Amino acid sequence: MKVFTGIQADNRKEATSLALRTAGMAKVRPYILDMFAAMVVTDSGNEAVKAVNSAIRSKYGAKSARQIDRWHIPIPELRYQGKDCPRLDIEVKTFLVATASVPSAKGHILVTLAGATGKPELLSIPMVFLHALLDNDLGRFPIVARDVGCTTWEVPGCKTVRLPNGFVGDLSQALSWQPVVSWLLDFGSQGRYVAPLVAGSLFGLLLQGSTQQPAPAPRSWSVEELRGALSGLGFRHTEVQRMVDAVMPRCRPEITLEEAVRLALQPAAEGANYAQ
Repeated sequence: MKVFTGIQADNRKEATSLALRTAGMAKVRPYILDMFAAMVVTDSGNEAVKAVNSAIRSKYGAKSARQIDRWHIPIPELRYQGKDCPRLDIEVKTFLVATASVPSAKGHILVTLAGATGKPELLSIPMVFLHALLDNDLGRFPIVARDVGCTTWEVPGCKTVRLPNGFVGDLSQALSWQPVVSWLLDFGSQGRYVAPLVAGSLFGLLLQGSTQQPAPAPRSWSVEELRGALSGLGFRHTEVQRMVDAVMPRCRPEITLEEAVRLALQPAAEGANYAQ
């Protein structure tokens, strides 16, 4: 854990900001963290006390400290895996942010500590599953297990997919009013790196029309096909028109539809806002 001099957090909002900075992340939207709140690893307090005391003992030599406040913050990290079953992996770490008073020769020192604790939770979302979610067609995958917290689906070509029910509901709601690329960009800078890969994979599934059909041969593009492809990725009509207008000067007649879509997605993956 990192130790900071003074009280760096007086409330959950400040604790969240400190946790994100400690994790090397920035500009993560609050609703993104809320999606993973149920996956926070908490305890009765003993593990938190041990972690705080260990960090303080390492830095100050003091055997113990009086804790003032503490917060557990979920920090999601994104990874795209393209081999075998293409998927988006989200590793959710629990960051402990705690304030404490450390005894010293001159009285007490106020400090704030922040760092990951416990075992991370891993969510794996196959692209075929995400594509079905966008189509409101999760029913195509048989449910093999369900409890109050999670549901497990059998996804052809992939291992079984087990996801928290609350997360699936929140994800479905988030993607009902914004495209996948915009949702990923709300994870901050890390979203910029995975958004083009996720969008490209979803676009490949969109062209196939079915995960059971072979990919069609590359074909040249047209404006209407480009509009249709971008709409299929979740962009609204006004966003699609702005993206098409912006990419037209860069789209040569001989390029394929796939290449035209990738060119159109580049500014979106870099954070451009095409909404009105």
